[in-house]
Parts: sequence; C-alpha cells; structure tokens
Amino acid sequence: MQVYKKEEGMWARMPTAIIGGIITYYVANAVLGWGRGIASYIWSAVVFAVLGVITLYIAFFHKKTGEMLIDTENELRKVVWPTREEVTGSTIVVIITTLLLGVFIFTMDILLTNGLDVIGLY
Repeated sequence: MQVYKKEEGMWARMPTAIIGGIITYYVANAVLGWGRGIASYIWSAVVFAVLGVITLYIAFFHKKTGEMLIDTENELRKVVWPTREEVTGSTIVVIITTLLLGVFIFTMDILLTNGLDVIGLY
C-alpha cells in the first residue's frame, strides 16, 4: 500500500490528517468517559486506533479523496490574494455600509413606531 500520488497535495492532506487526528482524540476521550475501570481504557484505545487508521487512510491512501485534495490544492494555487490596501479598503466599505444600514433601520423603526402610536395601532 503506497501513498496515492505521494508528491502531490501534501499541503491539503496534512491539515486533513491533523483535523482528523484532533477529532479522533476527542472521540476517544469521550469514549473514555463513558465507563469505569480498565474496560473504558481498552475501548478508548480501540476507538482511537480504528479512527486513526481510518483518518490516515482517507487522507493519504483513498484515491477519490486524494484527487479531491490534490485538486483543491491546485485550485488554491491559482487564487489571486488581495493586497493589504485592497483588504483595508474593502473592510472600510463594509463597516461604513453596515453603520449606514443600521442607522437607516433604526430611523425607520423609530418613525414607524411613532407613526403607529399616533394612529393608535401600537
């Protein structure tokens, strides 16, 4: 059994394996808390081993998952990331737009509440 396309997609496979390892740890830890005595340790170790093997298989040996992770990494290499100035400008636009929309909604709420109060519906 060999790693599927060993030289490709490692920047996508490693985080997948790490996240799978974290999930494996927490699931095994939860299983450990279900019982008492040596049996809970044995079941926790079994769950940890099985999930660990499944995680490694999915991240490194499964062909469909490997292709997906390789394609994901290749697509991310094509992304043109914004410059610091573009991010700053976009952030300012979002903040100003959010504030203006909030002021508009607040104003409309006050006007409608007072208008309904005047005609006796509120």
